[in-house]
Amino acid sequence: MTHVPPHGTPPTAPPSLAERLLRASVRDPEWREAVLGDLREEFGFVLGQRGTAAARRWYWRESLPLAARFAASRVLPAAAPPRGRGAVTVASIEAASLGTGWQQEFRRAWRALWQRPGLSAVIVITLALALTANAVIFNLADALYLRPFRFADVDRLILVASDTGGDTPYFDRESVTPADFLDWTRTVTAARELTALAWWDPNYSGVDRPEQVHGFHVSPGFFGLMRVQPLLGRAFTPEEGRPGANHTVVLSHAFWLRRFNADAAVLGRMLRLDGVPHEVVGVMPARFAVRYGAEVWAPLAYDETAWAERRRGHLMIFGRLADGQTLDTARAEMAGIVARQAAEFPDTNRDRKANVVSFSRGLGDDAVGPFVAIWQAAAGLLLLIACANIANLLLARGTERQPEFAIRLALGAGRGRLFLQLLIEGLCLAALGVAVGFGLAAVAIEYSRDFLPATVVRFVPGYEFIRLDLATMAAMAAIGAAATVVFSLVPALQASRAAAGGAMLSGTRATTAPPGRQWLRSLLAGAQVALTLALMVASALIVGAVNRATNGATGFDKRNLITAQLTLPEGPYADLQRRRAFAATLLERVRGVPSVTEVAVISALPYSNLAASRTLYLDGPSVDDAVPRPVDLQRATPGYFAALRIPLVSGRALSDADGADAPRVAVVSQRLAEDYWPAPAQHPIGQRFRLEKDGEWITVVGVVGDVLQDWFTGRRQPTVYRPHAQDPTLSMTFVARTEGNPTLVADAVRRAVTAADADQPIENLATMDEVIRAKVTGIDYFAKVITVMSGVALMLAVMGMYSLMSYLSARRTKEIGLRVALGATRPQVMWLTASRAGRITAGGVVAGLALAALLGRVMQSALFGLISPDPAVLGAAVLTVAVVTLVAGFVPARKAARQDPWAALRAD
Repeated sequence: MTHVPPHGTPPTAPPSLAERLLRASVRDPEWREAVLGDLREEFGFVLGQRGTAAARRWYWRESLPLAARFAASRVLPAAAPPRGRGAVTVASIEAASLGTGWQQEFRRAWRALWQRPGLSAVIVITLALALTANAVIFNLADALYLRPFRFADVDRLILVASDTGGDTPYFDRESVTPADFLDWTRTVTAARELTALAWWDPNYSGVDRPEQVHGFHVSPGFFGLMRVQPLLGRAFTPEEGRPGANHTVVLSHAFWLRRFNADAAVLGRMLRLDGVPHEVVGVMPARFAVRYGAEVWAPLAYDETAWAERRRGHLMIFGRLADGQTLDTARAEMAGIVARQAAEFPDTNRDRKANVVSFSRGLGDDAVGPFVAIWQAAAGLLLLIACANIANLLLARGTERQPEFAIRLALGAGRGRLFLQLLIEGLCLAALGVAVGFGLAAVAIEYSRDFLPATVVRFVPGYEFIRLDLATMAAMAAIGAAATVVFSLVPALQASRAAAGGAMLSGTRATTAPPGRQWLRSLLAGAQVALTLALMVASALIVGAVNRATNGATGFDKRNLITAQLTLPEGPYADLQRRRAFAATLLERVRGVPSVTEVAVISALPYSNLAASRTLYLDGPSVDDAVPRPVDLQRATPGYFAALRIPLVSGRALSDADGADAPRVAVVSQRLAEDYWPAPAQHPIGQRFRLEKDGEWITVVGVVGDVLQDWFTGRRQPTVYRPHAQDPTLSMTFVARTEGNPTLVADAVRRAVTAADADQPIENLATMDEVIRAKVTGIDYFAKVITVMSGVALMLAVMGMYSLMSYLSARRTKEIGLRVALGATRPQVMWLTASRAGRITAGGVVAGLALAALLGRVMQSALFGLISPDPAVLGAAVLTVAVVTLVAGFVPARKAARQDPWAALRAD
C-alpha cells in the first residue's frame, strides 16, 4: 500500500547520503528504483506523523540494514530481501508508529512460550540454575579477590615486606625487622606515611567472661594512613608511640556492639588487656576491620633495644605512594635501599630482598586467585551445558513449529523477521531466567556466606561484601543476554533457513527431523555429557585432596585427642618460672581426670604451620654458617611424643630430668637428622647445634618421626623439640589423650585453666579432628562449591538427554506404531531410541575424558601440586555420568515401546 503524506506537509527529501548508500548497494536498476520509491513514500508518511528529525532518523534506521543486506547478497544471494513492491519494508509503517511492531512481536513471543508451558519452564529453570552458579562465583571472586577492600584511595596503598628468596608459595607479610623499618622511614621517598603493624591478640580479663580478642599494635599514624576517622573519640597521637604512654586502645565497631551494647560512654573506660589497664580513646566505624577482623588496636611502642632488632622480622609495613610515584618506582627504590642494607649489615641482611605489592594483593589470600579461576571455569562450563541443553530443546521445538514458520513465510514475512521473532522469544526466556535467578542467587550467596566458619572469617578479606549487590545483578543480566544469543542463534538460523514447502511437509508428528538437525542435536547432547564429565572429575579430584588432607598420613595419631590453645599475657608472665608453674598446674589437674591417659604441652600443634622458625648453626670446623638451614622450633613437655603417638626412632625422648638448670638438650625430627647428619657416616645422637649464631650449644639426645606441618604443600619441615622447662613460651597448647570421647573432658580442661589463672581464657578448645578440619576449611569450601556445580551439571545433562529422547520418541509415534503393527518387538522398539542415547553418551564420555585430563593438569599446576590424578576417581566419574545419562535416555525409550500401536497410528 502507498502512503501519501497529509495535506500541508512540507516536501522534505530523505537524507541524501543514506539514499546514495542504498542506491550503490542495489545492483538491479528496476529493483533499486522500487526500493527507493517505497522508502520515499513511507518517509513522507513518517514525516507527517512525527516531524522532520524523527523521519530522518527513521530513514537511516531503515536504509542502513537494507543496504547491508543488498551488499551481502552480492556474495550470498540468499541474504537479499524478497522482491515485490512493498515487500522490502513490510513492518516499516508499524515500526514508525511508536513501536507497535515490536509490541506485536513480543506479544507473539509470549504466546509462543505459553503454548508449551512445560518446555518453557524447563528452559527457564535450566537458565536460572546456570545464572545462579555464575552469580555466586562472580560475587565470591569480586568480594574475595578482585575488590576485597573498598575504601577511598585503596589503589594508592602498598605493602612492603622482606623476602629471603625461599621457595614457599606463601607471601610472607609479617617479615620486616624493627631496625629495617626505621631505616626505611628515614630514606624512602617513593612512599610516605610508612606504618608498622604487629599481631596482638590480647586476653581481655577483669570481666565475667574473659576472652581472647583479635587485634594489632600499630604505629600511631595507622588510621591517618587509611584515611578513616573514628566514629567516636579519636585516633592515637604521636606521643602514644613511646613505651609507657601506649596504654590506650581503639575498639572496632563490632566489638563495641558485642561487649558494650553500643554505649557511647565507653570512651574513657579502662579495659584490662593482657593484664594491663588500657584506656578506650576511640571507636572505629562499621566494617573497618583492617586487618583480619581486628577488634582492638593499641599503639606500637618499642624501646631502643627492640627497635635495634635486625635478625628476626615480625612487622607488617603499609605505606602510601607519593604523588607521581608508582609501584614500579617504589620497587626500584626499595631494591636499592635493601642492597645498601645488605652491604652494611651482611650478617643479618645479606639474603634479604624487598617485596613491594599493592594493598589488596598484600592482604589477599595467595590461594584465592587459582581457586577463583577454577571456580569461574567451572561456572563457565555449567553455563555452556545449560546453553547446549536449551539450544537442543529449542531446536526440537523449532522442528515442531515448521508449519507455523512455513505459513508466515508464505504470507510474505521475511526470513529476517522470523529470525528476529525467535531471538525475541529467547530474550523473553532469558528475562524469566534472570528474574528467577535473582531469587535463587540471593539464597545461594547468603548460604555461601554462612557456610564459612567463624574461625576463618577474620582471615577472609572482603567477607562482608559476599551478598547480592547491583554489580552481581548486572553481571547476571549481561550473562543472561549473552546466553540468549548463544542458545537462540542456532535454532533461529535453522528455522529462518527452512524452505516453506519443506517445512510444511516435515511438520507432521509422524516424521523425524532432517538429518542435519539430528546430528546437531546429538552433538549438543554429547557436549553436555562431555562438559558434565569434566566437572565431575574436577569435583572428585578436589574432594580427594580434601580427604587426603583430613585423613591422610600425618605422622601422629589424631584420634581421641583434645587440645586447648592458650596465650599467656606478657606482663603477668614475663617471669619464666611463672610460665613453668602455670603449665605444671594444668598438667597435674588434667592428668587427674579419670579418662585421660597422657597429657602434655607443645608450643604449636602439628598440622598448624605455626611453629617458630629458626636458623640452625652446626658444630664443626668445616661447617659453613653462610648456608641457610631453616628449622621449626617446638617446645614440649615430657610425654608429648607418647601423647601424639609420634614414634621414637633413636636415642631417648624428653624427660623430667631436662629441667631449667639441666644441660641444654633437644630431640630432632628424622628429616633434620637425615639432612645434616646422614648415616652411615654420622649419627645425630650427641651432635651439637645452636639456634642463634652466638647462642648456647644444644645437644641432640633423640630422633623422632616426622609430622606434617603444612597440609597444603605436604611440608615435613626439619624440627627441633626443646624441653618446655628450658625455654617456656607464652603461647602453648595442651594436648590430652583419652580412652573415649575426648569432648567429655572439655569441662575438666576449662576448670584446670580457671584454677591456674582465673583471668586466663582458652583461645580454642577442640579435638584434634576438629583442628585438622578447621585447617582445611578453605579447600573444603572450594570443594563443596565445585561439587554443587557438578551436581547441577549432571542434573542438566540428565534433563537434556531425557528431553531429547522424549521429543524424538514423540516425533516418531506413528513410525513406532507402524513398526509394532508390522511385528517389531518391544526390545527392538526400545533399542531404536535407546541406541541413540548410548551413542551420544559414548561420544560425550570420550570427549569428556580428554577435557577432564586437560582440566586435571591445569588444576594440578594452579594448586601447587595439591591435586593428584587418580584412575579410580576418573573411573567412578565416568561410570556415574554414563549410567545416569543412559538411564535418562532409556526411560523415554521404554515408554515409547509400551504405547498402544493402534493409538499411535491414529495420532496426528
